[in-house]
Amino acid sequence: MFTIKLRPLYHICDKIIIRNLRSRRLRGLGPNPGLDKRIEAFKEEGFQITDDDAEEFVEQSESDFYKMGETYNEHLNETLIGKYELRHQIVKEKYFKENMPNLLTWSEKEQIRHLATTQPGEWTPERIAESFPVTVPVVKKLLKYPWKPASEQRIARHDASAMRNWKELKDGSLDISKDLRQHFLKFSDRIIPPLNKTSIKIDVTQEKMGEFESIIQRCAANEKCKVSDKENTEYTDKQGTENNDIKQKTDFKRVTLDELTTRIKKRLEDGKEINEPDTIILNTVNSNISEVHSEEVHKEIELFEENKEQNEISEFKEKDKNNDVLSITSYPERIRIPKKAYKKGATYKINDCYYDHDGKFLYRVLGMS
Repeated sequence: MFTIKLRPLYHICDKIIIRNLRSRRLRGLGPNPGLDKRIEAFKEEGFQITDDDAEEFVEQSESDFYKMGETYNEHLNETLIGKYELRHQIVKEKYFKENMPNLLTWSEKEQIRHLATTQPGEWTPERIAESFPVTVPVVKKLLKYPWKPASEQRIARHDASAMRNWKELKDGSLDISKDLRQHFLKFSDRIIPPLNKTSIKIDVTQEKMGEFESIIQRCAANEKCKVSDKENTEYTDKQGTENNDIKQKTDFKRVTLDELTTRIKKRLEDGKEINEPDTIILNTVNSNISEVHSEEVHKEIELFEENKEQNEISEFKEKDKNNDVLSITSYPERIRIPKKAYKKGATYKINDCYYDHDGKFLYRVLGMS
């Protein structure tokens, strides 16, 4: 019941295909079938092409392989034109800054900040530049670096300067472009809101110290401490010098051994400290008091300062056979070493002096022969 008869179906399909082929042949092709196809494609894209300029339009649309270099350069210029313009804009803003006159009063600047803070989506820099006598770069700078006046007098000077700029703008003496002049003159008859003194908030906070300034102040504080320490040291040294002078005056006085012993005992009774030489003298007198003769007791002695004895070098001078004065501190600073005795890195000794292998003086051991 549901069997398909393939033979009649095959004959029907064959007739349809042949009929389509016959209909295509009957349409006929023009003398330039390739050109006609391209014109139809251009018309489908929206180009208006007539029969008179069809061939000229197609020739212009063809690629010229002899000028591929110029075409490539044009493509690069079109691709990089955005970068070139951006670089040009950066150089212009950096080295050729335009000094725009200030035509805004303090109250108007506060109004701009308030609008940009409360409604940032609606009041963009472009919208603010359309509604106020100001440009877009100035608006961005105004919102980024808010100006904080120091006093009401400073605000008054600021507003007076803006009024002078408005007067110069109306007189035509202000050096700005024609488009900006027309834009600014739209706001010449506007009503400037009065200054609200309650909105003035003078910034009295201390400015944050920079790294370089902190280094300088730290160095200045260190120098001040060094100067004060030096003054204290000088004052202490001065007091010590005065005490030493008094002590030297006392110590250099000629006294007898009995008087010196009596003074030492008196200082001990008063609870004062005594130095080591006084202790030695007191012990010597107490241990040898029975052996000391009366004539030796009354001999005068001269005491010298202990520090002076340690710091000074005593010289012993004697005369040789030719009556020339010889000093114990005189020694040759350089000697000549014979070739037979020369050895690199060796040390040579003459009397109590030592020399290196070049004959230069190294050091001396007094009392060694």
